[in-house]
Amino acid sequence: MFTLQFFMRKLSYVAGLIMLILSSQGCKKANDSSPSDAGKVEVFINDVPFYTNEYLRIPFTLKTWEWRMSGYVLKQVVVTDDVTKAVLATYEGDGLPLVYSNPPTQRLLFPPDQIHDYYFSIQLPVPINQKRPERISGKLVFTDTLLNSTVVAGGWVFTPRYDESPTLIQPPVRGKHWMFYDHAGNGYHFYSMVFTGGQIGTGERFATDVLRLNEIQDHYYDGDPGQNSSYFSYGDTLYAVADGVVEECRDSVTDNDGNRKNHQDFYVPIDYAGNYLIINIGNGHYAMYAHCKTHSLMTGKGDSVKAGQPIALLGNSGNTSAPHLHFQVTGGPDFFMSRGQPFVFKEFYLTGSFREPPFATPASYFNSLCEQYGVITCSFVVQ
Repeated sequence: MFTLQFFMRKLSYVAGLIMLILSSQGCKKANDSSPSDAGKVEVFINDVPFYTNEYLRIPFTLKTWEWRMSGYVLKQVVVTDDVTKAVLATYEGDGLPLVYSNPPTQRLLFPPDQIHDYYFSIQLPVPINQKRPERISGKLVFTDTLLNSTVVAGGWVFTPRYDESPTLIQPPVRGKHWMFYDHAGNGYHFYSMVFTGGQIGTGERFATDVLRLNEIQDHYYDGDPGQNSSYFSYGDTLYAVADGVVEECRDSVTDNDGNRKNHQDFYVPIDYAGNYLIINIGNGHYAMYAHCKTHSLMTGKGDSVKAGQPIALLGNSGNTSAPHLHFQVTGGPDFFMSRGQPFVFKEFYLTGSFREPPFATPASYFNSLCEQYGVITCSFVVQ
């Protein structure tokens, strides 16, 4: 017996096929001889590239049509040197970038917008001993789950912004055995986007988390992980990375106890930062320090600071699972809704990587950053 539900399911299936046909008119099958675009793919963000001790990193974000509604599953992102046609990187499987679709997955208490495009970000690593690409292009490779075929979408091309430089600053910490992580690669900080109020925030895009290790660089605490005193970096001094003026700050949030997450009351988005400092360092850039120790700020709103000046102590307030510094540079004073900006340090000494034997002789680097989980010695460079 045919029912209304039966006919509605049939109608839904036919509608889906129509959408598939329409959206596939710009696609090419893997065995087609003439390539063409599958829907719309464009470079939405083209950031200033920056160097680490291993790579020239070229960050960008793609904006695409809603291909999942066509029954497509993303299998590969292939990034190519558009001049030589050499493949620079292929992302697939667990290495695929996180895709923001509707409704966007986000935390931080922001009410999410309805979005009608997909967004994902890539931090392309080009080895520093390799010729840099003058133009970059690529393709998206999908499986069409309805027709059981491969679909390729291309057509996006951009020129890296080599004529511009990342923000040059002093390190926010001093001394030996400092590990920096989640700043180099396609990890959580870099792919974070907030869609709210008709705006897209990428404040954490180039953020780094910082903590100090022991002398053999294999642990960041000793003793009870539920006690802040067990962590080597808890209470260490934080420093101004450049001359500037304190834009905003807060000093009253109680630190969590070690890894217990026991003082995390989040009512507004900035609560995730715990105790924080936002310093206007000029040229439209802001240096942001999060998770500072309770009542440790050494400066206040409106105060002028000089590069290398002590400004706070490293703490464990806000959204943390252990004491550390969250540091970022943005193009505006809003911690989350500003545009994150790449930065590099004037000088540092690389002593190895987390859980690897320290180098016999540290390697010095200038106008650069370390790679993920790099361990460095930081000092103040005289202007």
